[in-house]
Amino acid sequence: MRASVFVRGAALSTPESRGKTLPWVAAILAVGTALMAAGCGSSPDGLGPPAGSMPDGGLPADGGQDHAQDAGAGDGQPGNHADASTPVDGAVGAPDAPPDGPAMVPPAGIAIPGTTQRPGNASAGYTDLVNAGYISIGIPWSGFSAAMTPLDPSDTLPGRTGDNANVGYTWNVSTTSDGIEIVSSNCLSCHAARIPGTNTLMVGLGFQQHAPAIPSGSAVDPTLIALGLTSVAETDEYTEYGAHLLDAVGNGLAATGALAAHHDPATLVWSSAASFNAGTGLNGWVDVPPWWRVAKLNGLYANGMGRGDHVHQMMSMTLFSVHDVAEAEQLDTLFVDIAAYIRSIAPPAFPASVDATLAATGQTVFNQACASCHGTYGANGTYPNLLISASEVGTDSELADKSWLSSAAVAWFNQAPVFSDNASVQLLDGYVAPPLDGIWATAPFFHNGSVPTLAGVLDSSQRPASWAMSFGQSDFDFNVVGWTGASSSNTYDTTQPGSSNQGHTYGDALSAADRAAVLEYLKTL
Repeated sequence: MRASVFVRGAALSTPESRGKTLPWVAAILAVGTALMAAGCGSSPDGLGPPAGSMPDGGLPADGGQDHAQDAGAGDGQPGNHADASTPVDGAVGAPDAPPDGPAMVPPAGIAIPGTTQRPGNASAGYTDLVNAGYISIGIPWSGFSAAMTPLDPSDTLPGRTGDNANVGYTWNVSTTSDGIEIVSSNCLSCHAARIPGTNTLMVGLGFQQHAPAIPSGSAVDPTLIALGLTSVAETDEYTEYGAHLLDAVGNGLAATGALAAHHDPATLVWSSAASFNAGTGLNGWVDVPPWWRVAKLNGLYANGMGRGDHVHQMMSMTLFSVHDVAEAEQLDTLFVDIAAYIRSIAPPAFPASVDATLAATGQTVFNQACASCHGTYGANGTYPNLLISASEVGTDSELADKSWLSSAAVAWFNQAPVFSDNASVQLLDGYVAPPLDGIWATAPFFHNGSVPTLAGVLDSSQRPASWAMSFGQSDFDFNVVGWTGASSSNTYDTTQPGSSNQGHTYGDALSAADRAAVLEYLKTL
């Protein structure tokens, strides 16, 4: 067994067994990038299952995840849930009211307790995020470079070194301890996107499409990749990469749990046979939340399940390739800095004009009607970290009911070395009321991305039953703050399981004038 040494180097160059993987590699590559995205956890709230996320790096991503929620029916059981109306693990019920807001808390809300996070070097964290080989199994460089599409400058990021500068932003290039230069997916397949209405690529903004990003400078033709391999060792590397994909590909958003099932919970050594069924029967989608929320969150992901040391949830995507405890410990050190970088990210400013007078009125209304769950903003802002029961908020309950982790997967994460150190997974039947910093840039809205505009969040009568997921920069409407494209090959159908746009009707109680004022205020956060 070997691990990546996080640097680039020379690949071997002998022609034995070229094309050996052709009989099966096409199927693998068709799903490979999607699986890596699910492993991130795009997770809700920053990391993505990964909900987009891999945190949202991380368990199936808020911290982070925009991911398909088909989590495998199988005979696996959803994780055990407690009712969100009952405080657990130190939850203390309603926090004190914010200084400018009322002491109102929905009857089913509990406060998620916080944990002091380890400090790290944010600058080093960014460098590692966009260069390091934290996924230590990949496509050999010889095959990837032979099949790579031309790299457009708009798909590059600053600070990329060596061959990382020559590939699309969703890939990192590193060298294994066996001396093979490889290309692997990084966290940005789900956790980077164009700022709405612009062509600016932003690290930490959740990718909106229901698929991972595949920028220019990518390799997606399996035949060309296989023909480019130059040695038996490279073919073996590619075969291992494919085997790990095949072992988890059928599990959708449950991919992180499925990967965990192949690792011994004491040694982290990989086995070709899964030790438990990771499926939960989850359907639908989980939207990838922005990383800038992580600094405020006590519990990662849409349901607040990632507790304690955030690093150990963020690095769960590395279960795709981690070989043993020693490699996991090295990754832990690396991700302390990556977590510090994630906490340092600030949201983009609203790029269009704002009516300051109307926004000031909206702040007053917001503090009276919304702040008890979502917090207050500005120099003295507060955030209550509330988990609201699914029955109270009324949004689609599929994720709250089933989660993307089965009971067996939860047990694995709560006992495995490194991943369980000062960290735990706790499943509750509810959703975190997220902080709203930069909310304007995060459309579509709700944990399943079912509402295309912020105006629709505030007024349920403006939520379409289906809408075009075009996500073109000209399709973003700054007035209603969201996506209003007329047509697309992809359509969001809110009648499908896990995709409902119902619930969170609190704004319906406001007057039309007050809703307009709140919408204007939200543009300023």
